This record gives sequence, C-alpha cells and structure tokens, in this order.
Amino acid sequence: MLKHFRSCREQGDTIVEVLISIAIVSVILGGAYVVSNTSLQATRSAQEQSNALKIAQSQIEEIKSMITNKPDNIYGGSAPTTFCIANITTIVATSVANPDSQCIVTNPGSTQPQYTLTIVRTNNDFNLKVSWFDVNGKNSDQLQVVYRDYK
Repeated sequence: MLKHFRSCREQGDTIVEVLISIAIVSVILGGAYVVSNTSLQATRSAQEQSNALKIAQSQIEEIKSMITNKPDNIYGGSAPTTFCIANITTIVATSVANPDSQCIVTNPGSTQPQYTLTIVRTNNDFNLKVSWFDVNGKNSDQLQVVYRDYK
C-alpha cells in the first residue's frame, strides 16, 4: 500500500512547471496578437490610402470632362481657383482659409473615414489634396496628386 501511495504522489506536474508553461503560452499568444494587430492596422491604412486615391482620380476625370465640355467653368474669369467638383456641371468653390467650406466625401453606413477634398488651380495645373484621419482617428493622413492640362 505504501508503495502505491508513493507512486501516485510522484505523478503529475509541480505548480512551478504549470506556471512556467502558462507563461510561455501567454508570451506566444501575446506576440501573435501584436503581429496580427499591426498587420491589420497596415492593411486598413493601405485601404484608406487607396480610397483617397480613387477620390482624387474621380475628380481628375471630372476635371477632364469639364475641360472638354464646359471649359469656361474651369478657366473662365469667374472660375474659382480653389474648388471641388460635385458633378459635371457644378463646381463647389472652397476656401483654404475656411476649412469648413472644403468638400467632404463620405460613404454612408461605412466604417471608412471622412475624406476632405480640395483642388487648387494654378494656370493649367490642378493640385488635388485629399486628407483624412487615420484608422485610430489620431493622425491626419493626406494624399496629393497634381494634374496638368496641356490643351
């Protein structure tokens, strides 16, 4: 009986071994969480930048179309130098001094950020600036594209 009692007592792990195992598993899971979270943030940031580029490209297409169909709206004497285009016939004049007058582009019902768009025309150069707050809402990101009309 004593021999049986001694063999039962020697089976299993000590509390120290269990704590070391838990610590190792915790470090591995913590590292995996950090890596996946960093990857997710980078992917989201790239997606936001891609959306900003799409907005800028669509405005460039609107500018091209407006130059072809209604050049006075862009180059006429009353044409604003700071603007954005709501649609093919409407230029929305904006003011760099008053950021509230800039065009805001959003996707309702989406988790995407609000993009602020401004186009500044200098002669035949169109400088498009799209800005937004990043995934965390802490840092402001921006994308700048320049289009030149050679007509």
